[in-house]
Amino acid sequence: MDAPSTKETDSADLEEANSIYFAKGATRIDTAGQDKLRHHAVRLKANPAQVVTLAGYTDDLGSASYNLAIAERRIEAVAKLLRTYGVPKNQIHPLRRYSAGRGEAMPACRTTECRQIMRRVEVIYGIR
Repeated sequence: MDAPSTKETDSADLEEANSIYFAKGATRIDTAGQDKLRHHAVRLKANPAQVVTLAGYTDDLGSASYNLAIAERRIEAVAKLLRTYGVPKNQIHPLRRYSAGRGEAMPACRTTECRQIMRRVEVIYGIR
């Protein structure tokens, strides 16, 4: 069996590093998520021209209004922790408009593993 290409591996590693995962119905950021956000904070403080957009995703459980609300609270939890770690507010851009139902818009998840992956906030880098 061939090993995955470096490009595919790098992309998967980057996605994992930039995703903050949440338990079902939770908005609390676990220790692994806190560690990831500390690394993002160091990078952002060292590069003031960089900005991050926070995109919230939900699983396919619950109503659209529930998913919107929990995605919003998860995005705000990530933004708040980044600010706590010293990242200026103007470097953090919540993607509120598209956060609701991102999981619902994706193909249906029927497994616990799939739903766990969908419950996340992605940290997406850009330049001002």
